[in-house]
Amino acid sequence: MWADARQTLRRGPAAGRPARPLTRIRETGLTAPMEPSPNHIEWRGAFTNDEVNALHAECFDHRPFDDDWWSQVNRFSLGWVSLRHADALIGFVNVAWDGGVHAFILDTMVSTAFRRRGLAKMLIDEAVAQAKRTGCEWLHVDFDPHLHPFYFEACGFTPTDAGLIPLR
Repeated sequence: MWADARQTLRRGPAAGRPARPLTRIRETGLTAPMEPSPNHIEWRGAFTNDEVNALHAECFDHRPFDDDWWSQVNRFSLGWVSLRHADALIGFVNVAWDGGVHAFILDTMVSTAFRRRGLAKMLIDEAVAQAKRTGCEWLHVDFDPHLHPFYFEACGFTPTDAGLIPLR
């Protein structure tokens, strides 16, 4: 089964597949004040580098960088979850992986104007569902201490022993 899951995840011209093989859209019905368009969540959805760079800068309080997110996630990630309100990217989470049974939550982001509505949990729930679907056995996350209630209580992660060596 795991070999089948890895085969499903192969991307690009060498695999003879389109760039977005595992897309799934779900309407959430959540709306921002005074805006009628619903939000939608998408696994491996299209985005621009400018959109993710701007969202990352807003969420992690730094100047916008010029990172090539599209190439990075297509090369190194199991997938990603994007959340849009109308056409605007308002949420994103990267699901990196080791090519085997471990996946990793990175860069969970929800635009400031859309926080406190359960959208970050929705992003994580979709990441969990997709990681399970592709055969991963473990989903890891690390985070700042103030996010303990979110990841442990809201999302269901459990504490583990882990180690870290700073490289810079």
